[in-house]
Parts: sequence; structure tokens; C-alpha cells
Amino acid sequence: MNQLQLADYVVFIVYLTGVSAYGLFVYYRKRKAATNSQEFFLAEGSLTWWAIGASLIASNISAEHFIGMSGSGFALGLAISTYEWMAAATLIIVAVFFIPI
Repeated sequence: MNQLQLADYVVFIVYLTGVSAYGLFVYYRKRKAATNSQEFFLAEGSLTWWAIGASLIASNISAEHFIGMSGSGFALGLAISTYEWMAAATLIIVAVFFIPI
């Protein structure tokens, strides 16, 4: 079946509404413009850890994950998953040590 079901639409709408509501909540809570790069990239310290983590993961996902990794997984099996485990470890290192700088 190549058509979206009602559950697909519901999940999409709920996710889009939740992300938009959280973004508007943060926006209206702090309307002051960022004055330097630290305030801009770290959202002035107003975002929670899970929002920053979700942003890191979302920016890491691309067509490579949906197309390339599926083909590699088919060709190589579970060996390709080590690539993703290393990517997760790398993102943690970046988030803890490099982003605060």
C-alpha cells in the first residue's frame, strides 16, 4: 500500500503542532534579539537539553539516512549500524565539548 493512512496524518499534525507550539512559546518568552553569536547559537540558554539534542539529531538526518543507509543496510547487514553508533558518540562529544566553546 503506497498511500498514507489516517494515523500517518495524525502523527504528522500532532508533531508539527507540538514543535510549532514549543517554538512560539520560547519566542514569546524571550523576544529580545540576540546580540552575539553565543546567544544566537545557544538560544540564550533558554532551551532545554532535549530540545537542543533533538535539534542536533534533526540537523544530522538527511536523504543519506533514508536512501543511502537503507541500501547499505541491505547490502552489508547490521555492520552498517556501527556507523550510526559512532555518529551518536560524535554528536555527544560535539554537544558537550565544542558547542559550549
